[in-house]
Amino acid sequence: MPIRIEKIRTNCTDQRSDLLATIRSSDGEDQVVFHRHSSVDGLDAFPPRPDAFVVLLLMHAMKTRQDIWVDSPMDPNLLFHLRREIQVVLKLCFPELELVKIEAPTRTLSDAVVPKEYVATGFSGGVDSMQLIHRKLHDESLPSDYVVNMLMHHNVGSVANLEQYLVNYRHTAQFAADFDLAIAGASCETGRFFDGYSFLETHTLRTVAATLSLSPIYKRYLFASGTDLKVGLRIFPTRVIDAGNPFLLPLLETLECQFLQFGAECTRLEKMLEILGNQKLLPHVNLCARVSHDNSIFLNCARCFKCFPFLLIAEAVGRLEDLGDNFDLSSFYQHKSRCFTNFFIDALGPRKQQTNRQVAWFLRNHSPALHPWGIRALLQVVPDPISDSHVDDLLSKIA
Repeated sequence: MPIRIEKIRTNCTDQRSDLLATIRSSDGEDQVVFHRHSSVDGLDAFPPRPDAFVVLLLMHAMKTRQDIWVDSPMDPNLLFHLRREIQVVLKLCFPELELVKIEAPTRTLSDAVVPKEYVATGFSGGVDSMQLIHRKLHDESLPSDYVVNMLMHHNVGSVANLEQYLVNYRHTAQFAADFDLAIAGASCETGRFFDGYSFLETHTLRTVAATLSLSPIYKRYLFASGTDLKVGLRIFPTRVIDAGNPFLLPLLETLECQFLQFGAECTRLEKMLEILGNQKLLPHVNLCARVSHDNSIFLNCARCFKCFPFLLIAEAVGRLEDLGDNFDLSSFYQHKSRCFTNFFIDALGPRKQQTNRQVAWFLRNHSPALHPWGIRALLQVVPDPISDSHVDDLLSKIA
């Protein structure tokens, strides 16, 4: 039995405009909802579209070997690529998937609408999205089509619980207000359609689905890349789907909305240094990977696998105390020895985390005086990262 995507509709209230579909399959009947919000008008002005639901269900259909039937017109560009190229890329990353058929009517060019003049990006406050904002504020060579004026904050499975999502959302909303940016987003229970796959393995599809549910209140969406291009191309195909974004994103575009990679030419170390050179952004950094905010008044715990390397670089360049409002620095000092142990394990072990190798390279070449002999000896053991980081110009801007 194919998966049938039917009865695409919207449900509008004073607070938001939800996008809904009825899904029928061998598992029964289900209602899938994208709970959408936006600080700009326009969500109610466009007819409901199935594009987001097809992207959301594609991996599930390929895993369960069910074709997809859609009763509403789809974007012709997206449908064309979903039928073949996108599935080929996914199968390269996940060999257990099988190609499926997608049957749907298509919209014509005359059905296209002129999108609003917004350039959007997904924003968490982490290193990747914060570097994009830094470039928006300071890079005069940035083309106007890359200057972000809308932040999107989705809830599609990246956080462990509702409490953490709400903390992160309030942070994003406040950041948008402080920097005079529009804000939009969508929430959807996506985990059931990616059973057996981690968020890192499915991040691109979940985010694109949520973003398409808001189409076309924006004309362009920039993905702040979490994998630098040199690493991504070397390890592709890989089950970390972010490495495939240079191939996937152009295939997921529609007639009205463009998806582009941003920041893939930079290493994570270079991004950290760019952010640390921007005093206005430091109080807003929110990159913590802990599963709960219950145990701290700070946005960032300062000792998880994301916080600790960032703070090591901040300490090396003299910016650590500037982060005292949003990082638990007392915890950083208290747990430093244990966190160093985890840092080296991640740099040397099976994960071979490139961020940690970049940080180790930086510390042994640019900050030898900050670390006692034992730490310096351990730093020498960590292999060089895959990508070279060019830091001299960035360091001159921090000094």
